[in-house]
Amino acid sequence: MLKRKCFFLLLVFLLLVNLGEAQTTFSEPVDFEKLFAENLSRGGKVLNLSGKKIGDEGLKILLKQAFIKKLKKLDLRYNDISPNGAKILAQTPPLPKLKTLILRHNFFADEGTVALANSSSFPNLEKLQLGWNEIRDAGALALANSKNFPKLKKLDLRGNFFAGKTKETLRSSLSHLKTLRIFQSE
Repeated sequence: MLKRKCFFLLLVFLLLVNLGEAQTTFSEPVDFEKLFAENLSRGGKVLNLSGKKIGDEGLKILLKQAFIKKLKKLDLRYNDISPNGAKILAQTPPLPKLKTLILRHNFFADEGTVALANSSSFPNLEKLQLGWNEIRDAGALALANSKNFPKLKKLDLRGNFFAGKTKETLRSSLSHLKTLRIFQSE
């Protein structure tokens, strides 16, 4: 009986904590333009939004900003970007100055990754980080077969889920890369 009461109290506590976090998270609208301005550095060439949780809606607003065309590095780690957000990113007008795109720890899955692989928005991209995005074989194979990243030197796919044959295909198709990271221990 005591175990049940403890379990029940713990459950109530966790629900209250989550409810409190939800209320603080959504209590005030985000001023995205201010957020972007505060995290823009190096003369407008680097934007670090790691952990800002902008989601797909914030991404849409970001991609409409004039400064986006000047960026050399864009860090969007931990931003709750879905496959639809990845599609939106893939459809953005070309970003010819962008050399580094960090997209780790979002949720692109195969759908969003295939969209990126088919995108011509990143013609000068040298570093692409897609680790921990719930990518499976279809997304990885789309990247392996993509001709849309002619200057790519480094690709990080750690923390995703690939079959052995897919890993072999990645290594073979992308052998020209300076760095290909597939395993977490790399």
